[in-house]
Amino acid sequence: MIWQREVHHHHDNGRALHVALPEGYGDRSESYPVLVCLDAQWTFGTVCDSSLNLGLARLMPRVIVVGVGWGTSVTREVVRQRAAAYTPTKAAIPAAVARTVPADVPAGGGPDFQAWLLDRALPELEAIYRIDPAQRTFIGHSLSGLFGLFTLFTRPDAFGRWLLASPSSWWDDRVIFDFEERNRLEGPAPTGRVFLSVGSEEERVGEIPMVANTRRMATQLAARQGPDFDTTFVVLDGELHHSTIPAAVSRGLRWLYR
Repeated sequence: MIWQREVHHHHDNGRALHVALPEGYGDRSESYPVLVCLDAQWTFGTVCDSSLNLGLARLMPRVIVVGVGWGTSVTREVVRQRAAAYTPTKAAIPAAVARTVPADVPAGGGPDFQAWLLDRALPELEAIYRIDPAQRTFIGHSLSGLFGLFTLFTRPDAFGRWLLASPSSWWDDRVIFDFEERNRLEGPAPTGRVFLSVGSEEERVGEIPMVANTRRMATQLAARQGPDFDTTFVVLDGELHHSTIPAAVSRGLRWLYR
């Protein structure tokens, strides 16, 4: 058996954590890096498979994978839960995405979700499994990528590696750029490595200029590079917003662990 998978449930607000342990975990004593992927319903399997194959090629170490998801498997309810949890501010759902995100979602739960994830869920898992808390990687896409940027600018020491695919920088009139400016002026400065990507076919998602928004964020992050902070930006050829996850995970993990 390559992966030993467990499900660790939290019952507050229907959240669920999925844990995949690497082969040989029970026979070893060392601690492992952890990959924390949000949107577990459609990222957990991809991250497990990609990290397994990259590990076999010795392009990254053996890792524990944690998928952060929801207790429901109903897609519409998952969409509602994630839109409420990953958005850093209260704002209306724009018409351009109202077809996929219900307009009545109670947005703005990002700070509460961040506190739960960083101050309760991950420490609890680190007390159960041999996870090295100094070797955390964050993986997010779209709204969970937005949440990753929000966390990078407000709790930058939470992760040492960040894989952010097509983040929803459009949220609340691009408020995430205000968070970046505040962090740049007031700190603490981000450290570690950030892989930022977008699909080439995302020039317009509805009316949202995803490529332009992501490129702007990449430029601002690149201006802050230094001995303790490294970042890269990749446009994934031929990828749409909903097809970009596998390519972003593969390219991102290779760069983050190179």
